[in-house]
Amino acid sequence: MHWKKVVVLSLNLLMLLLTLTYGSVVRATSEERRLVYEVDSLGLKVSIVAPYVADPGENITVTVNVTAEASGNIHVEYIHVNIYGLRNETEEISPPLAGIYINTVPYQVDHVITIPNDTCPGLLYGIIEWGEWSVQFPGGGMKVTIENPPPAGFVVTYVKNVELEGLQAAYDSLLANYTKLENYKSDLGSTRNVMYILVATTVVSAATVLILLIRRPKRLWT
Repeated sequence: MHWKKVVVLSLNLLMLLLTLTYGSVVRATSEERRLVYEVDSLGLKVSIVAPYVADPGENITVTVNVTAEASGNIHVEYIHVNIYGLRNETEEISPPLAGIYINTVPYQVDHVITIPNDTCPGLLYGIIEWGEWSVQFPGGGMKVTIENPPPAGFVVTYVKNVELEGLQAAYDSLLANYTKLENYKSDLGSTRNVMYILVATTVVSAATVLILLIRRPKRLWT
């Protein structure tokens, strides 16, 4: 569908921006969570919370919360949240990693999602499809109906590149060992210089004593 291509293209642009900030993202842990999506339209509030990062093969918890903030009565036909990942860089994993169907308000559920081991490093993303929903304001007030608003896309979490992080850890270890070796060589060089100075000083002192002994006037013995 055309709308899905538009949503995926927007998410790809967002992926590129987040890739540029990869260093700060990967410092987070899977226990750290943040708000990944929020909308409040005519008193219908939808929010989604997910972890910053995850490993392939890990289970993550995505919390979906839908509340009626308006003073009137809200009726929702449905809210459908699909969460996707990629394999082989461009192939969308099918079926979606999660399909969350909501047709009641309020709604709050922790959804446990398993990330397949062959999921490509990068972003998991979600797409929200809306059914018709309406707000009937109290006291005989007007009724507002929203008919199938356009879908919305959002980033769910970042799937870490385990192999790259392993190489990075090995590189950091080698760099730390190299730095220690350089410091040791520097300390050793300083010690060697002190030894050279000490030897030179000893040689000069010995030569001075020898010269003084040679030049010392002879005593006459009677």
